[in-house]
Amino acid sequence: MSTSKEQILIDRRYAAVLATISDDSLAELAGSLPEKLRDPFAKVAGLKAGALSTKDGLGAKIRAGFISRKSFINVGVLLSEPCTEYCIEQLGTAADDPNVEHLKTTLPGAIEKFGLDATRLMVIQYSVSLNGFKQLVAQDKRFMVPKNESAQVLATVAPAKKATSEDLEKRRLRRERQEKEREVKRQADLQRRIARNRV
Repeated sequence: MSTSKEQILIDRRYAAVLATISDDSLAELAGSLPEKLRDPFAKVAGLKAGALSTKDGLGAKIRAGFISRKSFINVGVLLSEPCTEYCIEQLGTAADDPNVEHLKTTLPGAIEKFGLDATRLMVIQYSVSLNGFKQLVAQDKRFMVPKNESAQVLATVAPAKKATSEDLEKRRLRRERQEKEREVKRQADLQRRIARNRV
């Protein structure tokens, strides 16, 4: 599967899972992010720096932001980042390509520590690229991508009208920005692995 197809699939999976997470849970996940991730998360969710300090209506604002910006992947990855770091540490040498048994051993602790919603978002991140996560999404009802959201998700993700040249330019700039953000994340992952002597 090409990278672009993987991105589209992950984007749709994140959109489907995010649609099932309540506003209260979104606010709780965002509010519990470590300081270093709070403003980056606010930015990808279309909020102002420091917005996570205001609890009133936060979940609804986050939802409106990631739907209007179509930033499902970035929001999903950042909301689950503490859970991801925990799982990488717990999996140890198996973290690069864990099998289902590794995950079944590790995920209960992640759910207890971060909650099911954060763990579901973390699983989606690797549900296309790593076999253990692929099998988990196919076998475990807690982590399956919701089917009943597919029509709503497609309507949200797909463009509703033929794109103008201005729309195409905006998309090109957005893709460049997202690629830069992904590269920053890849570098951060690499540095984290180097720090843990796993590269």
